Amino acid sequence: MIESDEGTYRIVPADLPDWMIAIRGGRAGLSTQVGEGHPRMRRVYLKLFGAAAMPQYRDEHVLPVINYNIDRFADSGRAELFSQLAEVIPIRVIFSLCGLPWKDDAFVERMLAANKDIIAWIGMGHSGDELTRKAKIASDETSRMLFPYVLDRRDGRGNDLISRVWARAADDYGEIGADDVLAIAKDVIGAAGHTTMHGLANSIYLFLSDSALREGVTTDQEGALNALVEEALRTLGSPQWRFRKANREVSLGGVTIKKDDSICLLHAAANRDPEHYTCPHAVDLNRKRVNDHLAFNVGPRVCAGMPLARLEIRECLKLLINRLPNLRLDPSEEPPRFLGFSHRSFSPLHVLF
Repeated sequence: MIESDEGTYRIVPADLPDWMIAIRGGRAGLSTQVGEGHPRMRRVYLKLFGAAAMPQYRDEHVLPVINYNIDRFADSGRAELFSQLAEVIPIRVIFSLCGLPWKDDAFVERMLAANKDIIAWIGMGHSGDELTRKAKIASDETSRMLFPYVLDRRDGRGNDLISRVWARAADDYGEIGADDVLAIAKDVIGAAGHTTMHGLANSIYLFLSDSALREGVTTDQEGALNALVEEALRTLGSPQWRFRKANREVSLGGVTIKKDDSICLLHAAANRDPEHYTCPHAVDLNRKRVNDHLAFNVGPRVCAGMPLARLEIRECLKLLINRLPNLRLDPSEEPPRFLGFSHRSFSPLHVLF
């Protein structure tokens, strides 16, 4: 597996100049760490987002954020669940965890817009003059929004994630400064605020679009619901591909890959590999290994935040089921389409209830 062998295949940020790394947030962020710094920083992230933290996060952050957003349209009998729910839940949750103003719509919208521009640039391999220009502006805007909070929390006394990074990162990673904490904050917000939104939207779409799935998940909000989330991640994904570069000349699948060649790894195709999955295109809630997919990557770069992503998607579906009776797609509105490029999901999600 290419992504499990960093000795042979390196991540793209390993070759990026400092100004490009700065757009992505900075070298302290886990997604740009290379060499011996990566496992050290990974330990920091795993303490922040490990499974042991999820019960507390569920009660103090995830459920309040989801309920807050549902409350805003629950009395209207209709909603558009991509813009009113899937798009905003992940970023509001991470804002809540970071002690940021998660109820501030203008703050949330500015960060979402910035994230979109940065992700579009990354998804195109950090290329394109216009994409680069927009990503640079977006990154600068994000830094201006976050840096005051980073400086304010440097005493490390709070319970929010920014304070906890200040207080504890030195134990696992080493001494850090304000620019490092800013890079970590931008990294976790960028990942949580974009990738999870597509996974959530796709899970909601599958639930709404198949009456048999909807009935099964409504009846069994543990096993069947968890399986639906995993099948949505497998069949529809969120990131459709990831890049690597060869450290030396290798032969792969009968093809010679030269040193420093770029490799585009199509996770969307791998997750529907007919040699690995029976009826790979079908959503099967009874698969024996339902979480056997690449939605969260694999190997040393497997997503450190996947427990939180799964928690958000599961709890959002449960609340939709239990708070919005007879939830269904609105046949009078524009139907959902699978939209996006490097990251894709179904939208719009017009519903009645």
